[in-house]
Amino acid sequence: MHQNGECMFFLVLLAASVSLDTFGVGMAYAMAGVKIPWNTRFLISGIIFALTAAAVFAGRSLGNWIPAFWFRLAGAGILLCIGIRTLWNALGENRTKDYDKDESSCIEPAECVMLSLTLALDSMCAGLGISDTSLLAYLFPVFAAAVNLVFLSLGTVACCNLRKVNGLAGCVLVILALFRFVCG
Repeated sequence: MHQNGECMFFLVLLAASVSLDTFGVGMAYAMAGVKIPWNTRFLISGIIFALTAAAVFAGRSLGNWIPAFWFRLAGAGILLCIGIRTLWNALGENRTKDYDKDESSCIEPAECVMLSLTLALDSMCAGLGISDTSLLAYLFPVFAAAVNLVFLSLGTVACCNLRKVNGLAGCVLVILALFRFVCG
């Protein structure tokens, strides 16, 4: 039971780390006066859930053919790459692509598909990277979708330094990658 608790904590921390971009997106759109209604937020979270679940299932299938050591090494490498990229982005400019194609100052459900795909990439990579950890990895898509929904919603009302937030997320991801490599 203790090991399951540690795994759950790891999954929640990982979901939060890969979802901080979503917080930034919500904040950037709020500052630009673009609204993201609840139905769009739920659709974004649903797409993130589906894509992340597909990545976990794909990772489980790949695990049948790849030796455990190499799969763990690849998973740690994926998390490390996401962490380094997040740290790199924290040093650069924070730009948000304009998904409000009809310029209505509102991201409608029809406009959110590409935004969802963009936001899901880190969760998908992380899901693939941790898919061999335990059966609890199947909960990661739920955590990723829920945390994305919360962060997107919080981002629409919060204002903070995105560089610090991205820097923190990058550091956490690098630590999780090292933990994954050393501890399995």
